[in-house]
Order: sequence, then C-alpha cells, then structure tokens
Amino acid sequence: MKIAFVSGLYPPAIIGGAEIVLQTLAEGVRDRGHDVLVLTTKESGDIERDMVNGVSVIRVPIKNIYWHGSKAPRKLWKKMIWHAMDSVNLRMLSIAKDILKEERPDVMNVHVVEGWSAGVLAVGKSLGIPTVQVLHSANFMCPNSNMCRNERNCETQCISCKVLRVAHRSISNNADAVVGVSQFVLDRHLSAGYFARAKRRVTIHNVRNLDFGATERSPKIPNEEHKFVFGYIGSISPVKGVGVLIDEFQSLGDTNAELWIAGRGQSQYEAELKSRCSTSRIRFLGYQKPADFFPHVDTLIVPSLCQDTLPTVIPEAFGFGLPVIGAKRGGIPEMISDGCNGRLFEPGNQGELNKIMTRFLQGEEDLDRMRCAVKESAGDYSNIGGWVDRYVRLNADLIASRGD
Repeated sequence: MKIAFVSGLYPPAIIGGAEIVLQTLAEGVRDRGHDVLVLTTKESGDIERDMVNGVSVIRVPIKNIYWHGSKAPRKLWKKMIWHAMDSVNLRMLSIAKDILKEERPDVMNVHVVEGWSAGVLAVGKSLGIPTVQVLHSANFMCPNSNMCRNERNCETQCISCKVLRVAHRSISNNADAVVGVSQFVLDRHLSAGYFARAKRRVTIHNVRNLDFGATERSPKIPNEEHKFVFGYIGSISPVKGVGVLIDEFQSLGDTNAELWIAGRGQSQYEAELKSRCSTSRIRFLGYQKPADFFPHVDTLIVPSLCQDTLPTVIPEAFGFGLPVIGAKRGGIPEMISDGCNGRLFEPGNQGELNKIMTRFLQGEEDLDRMRCAVKESAGDYSNIGGWVDRYVRLNADLIASRGD
C-alpha cells in the first residue's frame, strides 16, 4: 500500500518529539515494503522533492507570515495572526489537494496539522482517501498544544482557543480513524466532541530507540560524596513544574542528596529559579545529552503542572534503568505504575513530593525491585517493530473497509 504522511514539519526540521516519532514510523513502514510519502512544509522557495533516509519527502513553502519551523522568537500579535491564518489555510490546502491527486495514496496519516491547517482532513475526504489523524498533543483544541494558562490547566477551551479553533471540531469529523499517543489525549478530544464520526479510535503509545547501551544498567557513576542524585531534564519553564520541584527538594532540609537540573529556559525565569535556591546541592547544568546525564542520576523526577501527553523523557530514563517519580498529569500515569517502576504524586498537594523523595533517601523504596520493573518497561517503549506493525494493520484495515 501507499501511505502519505502529512505533518507540518519533518526532519531535519525538528521542534519537538512528534517529528522524531513520525520519522521513525515512516522509515519503519518503508522497511515493511510499503510505498511511503511525506508531505511537509519549508520556509520559502519552490516545492522541493528529496529523500531522507530512503523516504520520499515533498516540502512545500508555507503560505503564512512566517515558518513555524524556525526557532526565532515571535511577538504575541504575530503568533495570533499566524494561528488565525492557519485555522483554514486555503492556499496550503489547495497545494495539498493537487499533490495528493497526483500521488494517489491508498491512505493518508495526518500527524501535526499546523502549517497545513486541519482542513487537510477534509481534503483527504474529498478525494476518497481513508484518513487517520494521530494526536500528539491538544493542538486540535489549543494553539499552545497544552491547554495550560498561567500555570493552571484549562478544563475547557478559553475564549482565544475557541476563536482560533472554531472550525476544528467539525473538520475533525472527516477523519476515518483517530489515534491518541496516550489514552489521556484521545479521551480529552473525544469527550469534547472531536472525531465523533471516526470509525476507529485507538491508543498507540509512542516508542523510540532506547539503545543507549544502558538497558542492562551498569552501576551509577559514583560521586565523591556518595550522594543520592534526583534528576530533572527538559524544558525549564513554569508549566513543567521545575519551581515546585526546587521548593519540595529544599524542604528536605540537610540531607545527603542533590538535585541536578538539565535543560534550558528563558533566561529571566532561570535566574528567578536560581535566586530561590538556598543550597549548593541544587545544580543547574544547562543543556545535557541524555547519555551524559542519566548515568549520574539515581531517580528521575517529572513534575509537570501541565497535562503532558506522553513525555518521552520517561522511557528514556527507563532505558537507563532509572525509576521515575512523576506527576499525576496527562499521560504520565499511563507509563508509571505507582510503586512498581516509580512513584506518582499530585503536584498541587504541597509536601507530597517531599514525602516520596524522603522514602527514596531513607531506603523505604526497594530500588533493586524497581529497577527490574524499569527494565521491563523499557522493553515496552522500545519495541519499534511491534509499534510499526500496529500502524500498518490500522491502515490496512481502513483500506479494506473503504465503502463500508
């Protein structure tokens, strides 16, 4: 079969995990002997056809006020105009329709609609192409993708989201199938009335290559003082709960533990966090590669305040044999079995994370047993072959049931 993958960005243009997931999937489907085409955007110039690791890619210059693949900072008013134009971008949809007519795929999988607009689902429907929408975030409901405002989770859409996403609910009915990369993100859309006509609604957790040479975890690289190291790696921003983590760690008092924070954020916010630190046992390391960071850490903490769909840092930590302490937010509880491969906590309950960290420090958690469970969890999130097969079967079933 011939599968067209449609997404706003594709490597080497990467701004998040969705691009890496899509590349892994496209190459895996190609390795199964299927014909694969990726339709994506670029900043300017002419329509370009190239090959990326043996996958055919068509890059279309975006018809908007800027290209979202650039990491340049944008003023709020520009972002608002961009999203307004992107809500139903007729010029991009016309180009997509012409290309799909020419390429004639058997099925279309849409990943991130930004850059094309959600109307690409209607384009597939108009051409009689069975269409799958893969939900990597809450982007169909919120331009910021996380439905979080002022460090608080939005239970429903705010006014600006309703305006900028006014057509998305009805457009979503053009999808024949919808996949959530977590049960949480799928349920959130279905309960809000999205994808009401989708014949198939399934959850397929993302997987990734965890071959860091550490799944058979060697002992942690020792530090001179034999300290227990809690670690955080990722974006340093308020919605990621780094401030909560620092406060809870400092409330441990004088203890034989350190908190290592790896990642970057806005300089002003980083400076604010550093000024709150009253102990030298909190280290800000800047950007770190996982392979350089995890071997020095005993336990990873994911303290998100926002409803993270399925943070890839958790299976990465599993790949290094690390238990994970995670917030009860979004898809995080789908990956962490409380008391088995880690612990869960409610970030809104002051002192709850402190108590869990204390248990780890006082030896009240069986870390050897947890690490055995972590090894099994790493296998669940590194089975790329089985993951690709699930997508192949879903697409084959859609093609077979066309017209039913």
